[in-house]
Amino acid sequence: MRCFLLRGREKVSSAAGLVQAVAIIVTLTFSVRASNNVLQTTVPLLAKFDLTYTQLEVGLLMATMFASALVAALVNSRVSITARRRLFILFSALYALSLFTFTFSSRASILAYVSLAGMSYGFIFPNIMTSAELFPDQRLRERVIAAYTLALAISLIAGPALESLVLAHFPLRLSFLFFAPLGIIVAALSPPSEVPEGAR
Repeated sequence: MRCFLLRGREKVSSAAGLVQAVAIIVTLTFSVRASNNVLQTTVPLLAKFDLTYTQLEVGLLMATMFASALVAALVNSRVSITARRRLFILFSALYALSLFTFTFSSRASILAYVSLAGMSYGFIFPNIMTSAELFPDQRLRERVIAAYTLALAISLIAGPALESLVLAHFPLRLSFLFFAPLGIIVAALSPPSEVPEGAR
């Protein structure tokens, strides 16, 4: 089993467990994807207009973010369940922190911040995507995937809409603070219990 949001399949067999698991999956999906969408669109604006990056430098900066996410996702797929759980908790907290750091970024430090944000995303999102494996019943798994897909779609609409509203009234640097609560939600929901012994 690749997802460890709860203490294994036995936790999602009851009605209360099902509701809790779905609520966690949907909330995490929305929070991570909406906030990450903001990073992907607002960081280039911050780099270009506030930090005077050239177009090439902006492209390289965002490539660094995506490359960091890719490396983290590859590492996540190869480590043990125990290590994956620890990395999930650690980088959920760091992801929340990264949303604050962009407010105070400089030409040099923003490179470290995008690397941290990208790496955090790479360790978090693959585990959310595989969360349907928590459910023992095929029909339930299909419903969870449907709920996940819906949350993903809503986040891709709500994120840019909220971002446009914030940027219309606040400076680029301050805009990240409005989405930091989403990172805090991710960090708060991430600490999992132990996975079943022998789980893979």
